[in-house]
Amino acid sequence: MSNEEQGRKKKIAEVFARAAPSYARIQYFWALGQRLVEKAEIPNGAHVLDVACGRGAVLFPAADVVGPTGQVIGIDISEPMAEETSAEIKRRGLTNARARQMDAEALDFPYASFDFVTCGFSLAFFPHLQTALAEFRRVLKPGGRVAATTWGDDEDPRWAWYGDLCAATVPSVKLMTQSLGTPEEIEAAFRAARFANINVSTELFDMVYESEDEWWNMRWSISGRATLEQMPPDVLARFRDESFTRMQSIKEPDGFHDLLQVHYLTATSP
Repeated sequence: MSNEEQGRKKKIAEVFARAAPSYARIQYFWALGQRLVEKAEIPNGAHVLDVACGRGAVLFPAADVVGPTGQVIGIDISEPMAEETSAEIKRRGLTNARARQMDAEALDFPYASFDFVTCGFSLAFFPHLQTALAEFRRVLKPGGRVAATTWGDDEDPRWAWYGDLCAATVPSVKLMTQSLGTPEEIEAAFRAARFANINVSTELFDMVYESEDEWWNMRWSISGRATLEQMPPDVLARFRDESFTRMQSIKEPDGFHDLLQVHYLTATSP
């Protein structure tokens, strides 16, 4: 691995380490994590690997469905993220789940260890996507299923101003290494990784932020915080004020709506 690639992984781990304390408060992750588990059709007693587990949006609903005879292991490249999730597992008293720090491109598990591999909104961050997918296939049992989500390219036009405002303020920090925003791109990646029975479906999710502060916390709890961190305090304060001002034009009685496009992938290991 080149120094540049090592630096990119380190940057990703550091950004999400700083986001870990507030990451669990992103409401759409929990709803969409539950939906991914439903799409995966994970049965009772299954062994599941949840890659890039974050604070457990997929891990915890998966642990519910596999029951006491199953097991869910979550991994995340950010050690603080894995530690926070481990603490929550302990707090909930779960014996069928655990979390640990690990690189998705170098899984420390034997061949054919899992019935399912899940991955929520993280494929685009892997510097070597095909290496990661080959690892998914290696640790899956023959006929095992992978289930993943990616964000669609179609963004809610009501929020188009945000990217423009960022670009006009500081250089953008891109942590993603490839676009997987269309079904065609996702299918091509999994075909190249020699998965079978590839299916991609797309759904819209209407996220509603009750307040400006809830939305601002979300911006600081995702990869986009890397761009915000480049702003000096005075610039950041003006940026926040300008964002809140622009949000008033799209405010509705119940808050601020953001229509999110989500792609759901399922495929099986040969």
